[in-house]
Amino acid sequence: MNKNYLTQKKHYLFVMLLIILIVPTTSAFKPVILNSDEIIEFYSADNVPLFKGCERSGSRKEDVACFNEKITKHIKRNFVYPEEAYRKKIEGRVWVTFIIDNAGKVKDIKANEPNHSKTLEDEAVRIVSLLRKFTPGVHNGKIVNVKYGMPITFKLH
Repeated sequence: MNKNYLTQKKHYLFVMLLIILIVPTTSAFKPVILNSDEIIEFYSADNVPLFKGCERSGSRKEDVACFNEKITKHIKRNFVYPEEAYRKKIEGRVWVTFIIDNAGKVKDIKANEPNHSKTLEDEAVRIVSLLRKFTPGVHNGKIVNVKYGMPITFKLH
């Protein structure tokens, strides 16, 4: 056999080995978007969605704390007691759920108040609809839709 041919074959095998070793590790760092129908609960996601201003800390607990702090500030900043509810002295706790999709956008906002106060529910939906784009959540190395729920309390002082 030709010595040049053997050298080329060794180089080829070396390059192929590098490709086999490198490609799987680099693709592990690129999240793949799942089927858009799949939804993961907020507290089940490996990496929760993040607000602008929150950075991945490496600690899930810190990421959740930053998310909760930012959403609380958002509610306080945008909260307006509905005039009709104020006049009629309507109080209540509205449970709001929404999806942060795999593009980081808020969708499917739903509100439920046990006494079915549409006025309070509408205000809760309005507040959530003002949320800006998030860094999407990640689960099992893939970008996912994440469902989040929280109460918003309407109390007259």
